[in-house]
Amino acid sequence: MTSSLKKFEGKKVLVTGASQGIGEATALYFAEHGARVAINGRNKETLELVLNKLPKVASGEHVIAAGDLSDEQDVLKVVKDSIESLDGLDILICNAGFNGKSHPSEDYPLADFEAVIKLNLYGVVIACQQALTYWLKANHKGVIVINSSVHQHIAKPGFLAYSASKGAIGNVVKTLGLEYASRGIRVNAVAPGAIVTPINDAWIHDQKKVQEISDHIPLGRPGVSKEVADAIGFLSGDESSYITGQTLYVDGGLTLYNDFAQNWSS
Repeated sequence: MTSSLKKFEGKKVLVTGASQGIGEATALYFAEHGARVAINGRNKETLELVLNKLPKVASGEHVIAAGDLSDEQDVLKVVKDSIESLDGLDILICNAGFNGKSHPSEDYPLADFEAVIKLNLYGVVIACQQALTYWLKANHKGVIVINSSVHQHIAKPGFLAYSASKGAIGNVVKTLGLEYASRGIRVNAVAPGAIVTPINDAWIHDQKKVQEISDHIPLGRPGVSKEVADAIGFLSGDESSYITGQTLYVDGGLTLYNDFAQNWSS
């Protein structure tokens, strides 16, 4: 029996967007639990720093798979190279993504919209297609976990492209989860809320803003990257073997908050 500490021993995992934040924490999680990990990001030097933090595992060395996942050819190469370097693939973590710039929706530049959709949606779909193709040809059971957002469920004014991309991810997960369940392939998502991570630099160093955000979170605080990584690990492991096509909200109850309900009850 595999110990809980090494529950992914022998598994091969690709984590995209692993240069920092949730992606870095997720790569560390899998390595700590015995998996061999391929880490993706745009900057190879930054990935080298992450690689040096990953504990060694018995099954082989961790590897870097640098590439821009908003570019179709890069996505294809990243997945192909990861499978070759790891000599297989068991788990795909699609974490790469970004908010894009804020614009009034009536003036949202199509070029900016396209940039967000290319990374947050197209890149995810292409990576999933490549992993699925590999697993189907090998008759291999696999797991995909996609990093979505609470904005899959609640609006984010000014960020039309981001909200659209994350809303789409919710249905990508449902579609793939249903379509490939009979082949033993599970597909789920996590939807983080307010998380202390470099992508949220705009507010994490502003104590007044942190407090304002915390006041709208039932658990009373922002989350940290490790808490999202733990949820990703859960959805990737045997503990969630009967879960597919679902989105797990890792948001401290943020999506439960309702101004009207709060005021009515008081």
